[in-house]
Amino acid sequence: MSEPVKKIDNEYIKEKRRKQLKKRRRFQRNLVLGLVVIFVLIALFMFTPISKVHNAEINGTHFVSKEEVKKQLRIDNTPRIYAYDSKAAIERIEENPLVKSVDIHKAFPNQLIVDVNEHDVVGVTEEKDKNVPIIETGKVLKDFKGTVPNEVPYLNGFKGTEKRKVVEALQKMDGTTRAQISEINYAPEKDQPNLIRLYMRDGIEVLGKTTTIAKKLTYYPSMSQALEKDETGKLKKSGYIDLSVGATFIPYENDKNGDNGSASSKELKSGTATEDKAKDDLQKALNKIKENEKE
Repeated sequence: MSEPVKKIDNEYIKEKRRKQLKKRRRFQRNLVLGLVVIFVLIALFMFTPISKVHNAEINGTHFVSKEEVKKQLRIDNTPRIYAYDSKAAIERIEENPLVKSVDIHKAFPNQLIVDVNEHDVVGVTEEKDKNVPIIETGKVLKDFKGTVPNEVPYLNGFKGTEKRKVVEALQKMDGTTRAQISEINYAPEKDQPNLIRLYMRDGIEVLGKTTTIAKKLTYYPSMSQALEKDETGKLKKSGYIDLSVGATFIPYENDKNGDNGSASSKELKSGTATEDKAKDDLQKALNKIKENEKE
């Protein structure tokens, strides 16, 4: 005998369909509500002050002022962040000859992050009766109209080949070493065309050559600290450090006695080594330069 056919439970099927329909409608309702909320938020962002650029974070500036960069961003009229033309702003900022490159990133909700990569300024020189910077490529910015940096050496008396040589020497120095130099004067002698006089920011004078000064000045902090100074910071025994050949401290009184020029071109009086009364630490620093020259 065949089994009896089971009856279909219509009520169960109807209830199941009602639950599925209810679930589908709830999903559709939540979807529409979510889309409405998103649309409202987008509208609020686009048409309210939230999206207006109120601030710019400027990084990497040293020789170029943040005010100058901000001026070229042109955000005083509070443009919309989503419509802001970063490319045009980059082109304006890069018109400054001290700027190598610029990156602008948009940060939610209304901030610009500006990363500036500057040329390194190695010195300042005079061109057409005005002071202009020299960048690390050796280029003299003759038409520079901005503020000239005051923490780099001022080059005095250099022209043509000699200017190129001293710029090459400055290029080899790190920024910390260059910052210690206030002024560099061209001071050639008959048998020494490469001689230069450096006036350091701590008041000490250094005689050197454009061909070797970059390497030797690495040890300058040790030399300066080793020299005896009074409470005002002045040398107790005035003189200069001669790095033109080897390394020696020469009291100015030797020049008065007729020993003008560098130790490399003239013999110092006997007894000068003890006469200068420089500390042993100074001589150690000077001897270190001599040892490195031999290597």
